[in-house]
Formats: sequence, C-alpha cells, structure tokens
Amino acid sequence: MNNSQTVVLVPAYNEAPRLAPVLEVILSSPLVDKTIVIDDGSQDDTAKVAATYPVELLRFDENRGKGAALQAGLQTAPDASYYLFFDADLLNFRHEHIAELLHPLLENEKIAMSVGLFRAGHKKSVNLAQQYFSILNGQRGLRRSFVEILPDLNWSRFGVEILLSRYAKLAGQEIAQPELQGISHVTKEEKLGFLRGFDYRLQMFSECIYSLFYHKKMIRRFPGNVPPHVLQKL
Repeated sequence: MNNSQTVVLVPAYNEAPRLAPVLEVILSSPLVDKTIVIDDGSQDDTAKVAATYPVELLRFDENRGKGAALQAGLQTAPDASYYLFFDADLLNFRHEHIAELLHPLLENEKIAMSVGLFRAGHKKSVNLAQQYFSILNGQRGLRRSFVEILPDLNWSRFGVEILLSRYAKLAGQEIAQPELQGISHVTKEEKLGFLRGFDYRLQMFSECIYSLFYHKKMIRRFPGNVPPHVLQKL
C-alpha cells in the first residue's frame, strides 16, 4: 500500500486577483493530497480568496518574505512524502505541470529536488530568464528526506530558491529540471505598474544577490537541520 502524501505550498503576497485560478488547478489535481496557502502579510484580500477554498491557510501579520513563508508551510506538514511549491501568480497553469514537477521524484529515488523550467511560448523575456537564471524558479518539488536536512529558510526572503539550489549542491543532492511547457507568470511591472514594479524587482534582485554571496555564512549562522558533515564543508 502506498501511503505517500503530496503537499502543495503556495506562498502569496498581495495576490488576491491572481490566486483563484492557481488554486483551482491544484485542488482539482488527483496528485495533490493537501494544499497550504501562506499569506505573507498581504494588504489585499489574498486571505479572503484563499479561505473560499478547501486549503489550510497560514497568515502572517507582516511580510516576512518568501523563505519564511515556505518554512512555515513545511513545518505545518512535516510528514508529507513530497512537497511542491507553486507561485500564486501563474498563467496557463495546468494539471500536467503538477505531474511534470512531481514525476522525477516519483521515478528516481536519487532525485532530491525538481526545479521546473518555464517554456512560456510567446513570453520571450520569461524564456530568456529561464535559460540563464533558472536557479530563481519558484516552481519546485522536494523529497521529504531533503526537507529533513534543510537549513533554516526564514532569513532568505526572495533568495530562497538560490539557497535551496546552492544547498542541494553542498549536500550532494541530485536535482532534476523538467520543462513546464506553456506556463508563465504575471510580471512585477504588470502587477504594480512600471515604476513600482521596477522598484520591487530591484528589491527581489538585491535579496537574491545576498543569498548568492552569503548563503554559506547564513547556513552556518542558522543551520536548522543541516548534518554535521555538510556544515564541515562551509
């Protein structure tokens, strides 16, 4: 008998206009057993939208960043076999994208994490970003054995994806990169307008760069469940 459970985590910050279509796909997938939405201190109706669906809703009083949101979600479902991360602003999101992200974990026990690569069709800027900066992609699948040895994610904010990828390499964990055809996301500029969106993008890049250059230092400072043999490499 297969008792494995797949839990989806959806971190969301001011995503009320975009969250519902993403949840409808996730909740109608036969591959998903539980969905957790983490409202990261939103100032809009993100929590109200999430509450209309059969999900577990976690709410932060203030914005703590994506890393802290994912950390909270992982701690809420410690016994899952697989964890899938999906952003709340996805476009053209379909059931097959869930299957493509989960498949490498199901088929190969050596794979600790899958990182979905967008192939967004007409969105050339998204395709280029995926080609050169796939380490930033938020659509990921994690095996529980990998989650159980993760460092603390709370400090990492938008740099959480870089932290996960760099840590997997340090810990000698294998990563798969399945292609997610047709999927895309709403850009910061489309959400907020050009100036506010550009400022927000700069903040995101700043947090990513910090994680890229200081992840080893921060892992030593906040080791979480990192095994001693991995800490020795830092």
